[in-house]
Amino acid sequence: MKLIAAIALFVLSLALAVLGVADRTIWAPKPTKSLSVEFDSGYPYVVIPEATLGTYAGNPTITVSGSKKAYIASGREADIRAWLGQTSNTELSVVTKSKKTKLKVKSNFGNSNFANPRQSDLWRNEVTAIKAASLEIDKAQNAGVLVASDGFTAAPGKISIVWPVVHDLTSSNALLIAALVLLAGAFALNAWHLADLRKRGGPRRRLPKAPQGPKTRRHKSQLVLPGKGRRVARKTAASLIGISVMASLAGCSDPSVQATPTPTPTSDVIVADPPVVVEKQLERILANVADVAATADEAKDKQLLEARFDGPALALRSTHYTLMKKSSKIDALPAISAKPLTWSLPASTSQWPRTIMAVTDTPGSALPQMLVMQQDNPRAKYIVYYFMNLVPGAEIPAVPVPEVGAIPVSADSAYLRVPPRDIPVTYGDVIDKGSSSLSAGIYNVKKDKYYADVSALQKTQSEKLTNATIKFKHTLGTAKVLALATSNGGALVAVYMKDTYTIKPKKAGSGVTVSGSEKLLLGKNGSVKGVVSTYGNMMLFFVPALTDSDRAVLLGVSQGLLAVRGL
Repeated sequence: MKLIAAIALFVLSLALAVLGVADRTIWAPKPTKSLSVEFDSGYPYVVIPEATLGTYAGNPTITVSGSKKAYIASGREADIRAWLGQTSNTELSVVTKSKKTKLKVKSNFGNSNFANPRQSDLWRNEVTAIKAASLEIDKAQNAGVLVASDGFTAAPGKISIVWPVVHDLTSSNALLIAALVLLAGAFALNAWHLADLRKRGGPRRRLPKAPQGPKTRRHKSQLVLPGKGRRVARKTAASLIGISVMASLAGCSDPSVQATPTPTPTSDVIVADPPVVVEKQLERILANVADVAATADEAKDKQLLEARFDGPALALRSTHYTLMKKSSKIDALPAISAKPLTWSLPASTSQWPRTIMAVTDTPGSALPQMLVMQQDNPRAKYIVYYFMNLVPGAEIPAVPVPEVGAIPVSADSAYLRVPPRDIPVTYGDVIDKGSSSLSAGIYNVKKDKYYADVSALQKTQSEKLTNATIKFKHTLGTAKVLALATSNGGALVAVYMKDTYTIKPKKAGSGVTVSGSEKLLLGKNGSVKGVVSTYGNMMLFFVPALTDSDRAVLLGVSQGLLAVRGL
């Protein structure tokens, strides 16, 4: 009986092994699925939308050729269409006729506002090559593809899209493992059978048989009747079960990979805007910003800086270039670093302008650096408007993860403890008047070292100037106040405060003298009528919600001299 069971297990394991191998070979689907098209491209751009890329599962590889130059870029489909605007383009869609899927070419006529799409900050990945180019596309987050040559001549007209087919080997592995287990069981039963034979002493010697009479030969009946009894019933049932198991296993095959359906939001579902950049895209932007800053710092050239800097960031760095040219004793500003990227918060929006905040560790500096950038329109680059060092002990409040992004906050928002554009005036009043200021209850200045230093400096200057008067004025330096919402309803606010110090002599014939950097910018020792010095402060605040009991806190600041003039 054991021998029969061992043979049955061996046969069943062999059958399962055959099925497992067949699932990997003759029943396996093709390794790829592909669609291709060749057409006369009259427009300089070809758009491959998200729906076309999602025809089949997996991340597709786009290959283009047919012109002297080949360019492929991937980005959010909405961003690609925003970059194109009303410009003429060709679009590839998918149609199915007679159970056959193919690419359909559609021409979208528009204007001729052509431009080179290379190195746009909207793209997540891009590749440029001679005659032919290929790029693997990550379909995540509404990805689309833009194909071009140089943005002015006709785009490549030969395009193929290839999707990898990932064959699920779970069933094959299960069959092969089961085959090994059954084979091991067959060997075990066979070994058990042989052991029993040895215990019984093996086959015995034949004894002589007694003489027997003639045998009566029975005639075989031509009628075959089914067997009866429990043994026959068990054998029949076992045979039927084996046949049904084999039939069910033979019928199992891995279906070909079908297109992954894209869920369509119903009318009562609100779809949030995605973040304006992904991490890899932000890293590329920051790397370019750092390269521009390094080149400009080395040459001390404001014009080189304008490619990526504007507003307060450009003003303070440009003035410092002037001071460095006037005196070798002026130290260089800290370098703008691109990595390591330790924290980031992109805006969650589909509109422009778009804002990004990012924190990097500057080499040689003990304090991390916050960069605040904005993109004004789809074809513009992200421009650095603020760069400031985080103050010691600064704790950035909880914010949405970068994969979600933060909601932009307007500069005059009434839902915060203080509207962002009013920060310079109200915070400046606290610096001037301390606890007697009407705005003292808005800001937490207990651990604010910047507040303590500036207010102490102003008090010292007022006490020392016995022959002159000094007036302090704190104003909003630019209307470009950039703010992003935090998780608790507050906001991170980047704002520019200008400090103006006006010193006038009390008596006629006396004058006001200046020294250091103020003397370098003024070009002389002082003025008999007085001197006006202007400093710029790029500042980062956390402003809680109006209903929150917390106070606004200064998280980062960078100060620099802007101008000095005589009265």
